[in-house]
Amino acid sequence: MSLFIYLGIQLFVTIHMSLFVLLPLSRIFGKDNIKTLFWKMFIGRWGILLVFDLLINPIVVTVVDFLSVFVGAFAVVPICLRIKDRTSEIGEDNYRATSSIGSNNVQQQVTKIALKCTKCGAPINVSDKFCSYCGMPFEENNVMAVEDRTATTSTSQKKVVTTSDFDPIYNLPEDKMIEEFISRELVKCGISKEERLIPIAILKRKKILNLIFAVLLFTFVSMIFFHFPLLTYIVGIIILIVLFILMRRYNLVKYLKKQLQARPSEKISNIVMGVKNTFVSDNTRVMFIVSLCVAVILPLVIFINPRVMYEKMDNGYGVRFYTFGLTNFTKANIPETYKGKPVVSLRGNTFSNMPFLKEVSLPDSIIEIRGQAFKNDKKLVKVNIPSNLEYLGGGAFYKCESLREIALPDTLTYMGGEVFYGAKSLEKIRLSNNLSEIRGDSFEYCTALSSIVIPDSVTRIGGHAFYGDSSLKKVIFTENSQLSEIGSSAFRMCSNLYEITLPNNVYVNERAFKESPTRINYFSGFQDDHNYGDY
Repeated sequence: MSLFIYLGIQLFVTIHMSLFVLLPLSRIFGKDNIKTLFWKMFIGRWGILLVFDLLINPIVVTVVDFLSVFVGAFAVVPICLRIKDRTSEIGEDNYRATSSIGSNNVQQQVTKIALKCTKCGAPINVSDKFCSYCGMPFEENNVMAVEDRTATTSTSQKKVVTTSDFDPIYNLPEDKMIEEFISRELVKCGISKEERLIPIAILKRKKILNLIFAVLLFTFVSMIFFHFPLLTYIVGIIILIVLFILMRRYNLVKYLKKQLQARPSEKISNIVMGVKNTFVSDNTRVMFIVSLCVAVILPLVIFINPRVMYEKMDNGYGVRFYTFGLTNFTKANIPETYKGKPVVSLRGNTFSNMPFLKEVSLPDSIIEIRGQAFKNDKKLVKVNIPSNLEYLGGGAFYKCESLREIALPDTLTYMGGEVFYGAKSLEKIRLSNNLSEIRGDSFEYCTALSSIVIPDSVTRIGGHAFYGDSSLKKVIFTENSQLSEIGSSAFRMCSNLYEITLPNNVYVNERAFKESPTRINYFSGFQDDHNYGDY
């Protein structure tokens, strides 16, 4: 599993785990500290995942974590909610029992209810926590109510205090209760929430945050056209979300709440009146909407068409980056000249990570294609290799899974490792007659490649060069080949390569044909009966 896929799955699971498991549990058990409990569980979960990732296969951990979302949402949360409801019901029953005792005293001729311990029968007062005779706790199942027929009549009337006699504000969590007190004080001062007032100092900070958010959003949208790796966009989204949350914290109530926390001994009314003269209208909402539109629309206008970005070089210009446009995702065309000078190079990652790119046209003036130039272009089908190409960097066509045919010119003298790694649709490849080495992993997992001609100029085939090429049947050398070495696992797991004829005096690593049914012959007529596939 690649890093990007793993991070994507973890992000998906984390979002659902937070919304459907951690947040409900925090509300059930958090009481006045819902946020604190949520973040403790959130951080604890990631700590556990990191530990198990080190001890167990990350794929197994990911699957278990994914299943735990369903178990938590459909089993743990409902059970915990039911337990809490049951606890509340018990408390209400106890309350009704004590309330009935007081209310019965209103009658002129009273039938009193006495409380007795179910274990020893001793009388118990409402205020007792334990039976004074046997020590049994004063709970619902340990107390029975019986009629006291010896009770005298009573004309006194007792009032039972209930939760409805108190201000409902005291039932709120601590943070919400403070905010409600502040809101009431603001109303007393003639300040309504609809007025959207805010201290001028906070307004300045909020505007600065709005501007920073707009700049970052503009940068993020522009980055989409630059086709960076997936991890870059994930980090960008996280930064934008954090900044957006910070922006929302800047409002009048939260500002006063912060002032109250800084001066806990001072009255709320005094704090409100102390900053009232600094209040101004909060006009950042319009500013935010306008900046949001500009930050999104402006990049779309700038990159409506593809753009080629150049880099000055000694003998001309190199293509530093290519950005696709809204009007063209699938085709790219590089001109032969720029500012009157030839375009001689494609720099590293010029076209990498472009998921919709299918065809690229390059001028013959290009003499080098640097590493990872077309990396991960999974739909790339056609690219014309310049006739004067001299240098092809490592991983240039890494995982170009739709590429079927490539012809390298004889001017090419260097070809880096992993150059066609994972090009699983590559069926035909013509190598340069001036190539000196096929480096490690060059054609690894090119599962459609059935045959290849190795030029006489090649002196070495590196490790894993043709690893896993399950369709490879013919590897052709001539008697004039200058090959001197075949590296470890160079033809490993080539399940259809039954025979190969090599030049004389070639060093073959003992693991070169591991797990391949290959018989090795030499042009001298010698046949190597040693089965390298056994290693």
